[in-house]
Amino acid sequence: MSTTYRITLVQLKPDAAGVGSASDKIEHGTHPVEEIVRLAGKLLLLDLSSTKAEPGIIVQRGDKGWRIGIHQGRLRMHKSMSLFDDFWTAEDAAALAELPPFHVGTNAPQRTAHASPTPGRHGAVRTVIEAVGLFAAALVLVAVGLRFGLPQRRLSDLPPGIAIVTASDERDTIFKTVAGVYSTDRKPGSQLVIITADGQVSLGTIGKDGKPSKPRLQEQARAGRQGNVACVVTSFGVIAGISPPDEVMFGRFAWKKAPTSVTGSTDPG
Repeated sequence: MSTTYRITLVQLKPDAAGVGSASDKIEHGTHPVEEIVRLAGKLLLLDLSSTKAEPGIIVQRGDKGWRIGIHQGRLRMHKSMSLFDDFWTAEDAAALAELPPFHVGTNAPQRTAHASPTPGRHGAVRTVIEAVGLFAAALVLVAVGLRFGLPQRRLSDLPPGIAIVTASDERDTIFKTVAGVYSTDRKPGSQLVIITADGQVSLGTIGKDGKPSKPRLQEQARAGRQGNVACVVTSFGVIAGISPPDEVMFGRFAWKKAPTSVTGSTDPG
């Protein structure tokens, strides 16, 4: 039986037939890798020249997840569901099937070849050895978690070290702590993120007029902690309040408090 994956279309029309709105998130269902390749082929053909949207395909298997996006005419498969994580590059949709997320035991994509019985037996032995190695590695990770008290979480939802906060008082405090308007630079075209005191997060840019552009991504974040650092968790990344409201860490970059000339009357509260 072939391995199947949960597929979610982000900022896409049904069946990836076109670019959707910033809030579009469609559950496409559970399908084998061939369906992912088909949808990615459509994604690669989209004309994004007149939009700031970042359409993509979220692929999940068990407690793991990845995001497929487009950059400069190539497909990128990010190593998590965040656009800010590392990625593999694929020249075409078919090449996605050769990437590590789709190599699952004996269900990995097989190249057509004529093999003698002996190499087949060797391949089976190698698969068993690899499975035993993965199981041993999993036991080590569990032991480390028990030793150091790592928070329980789904790997597809959270990067390492992030714990979701559910208590209403602490959640409200975290949102108010990290709330603010932050940017990568002060110039037009720079990336801009706005976090409100109730946890609404908007991602956009500084327009030519020096004001915030229309958000290309907007959603209700979850409150979390990374050790003693307050943070907000979104589907497009974790924003850690390393020195709020003057600076936050978004992905691998520090975003500074946006200048008053940019924020104007924008009130994150």
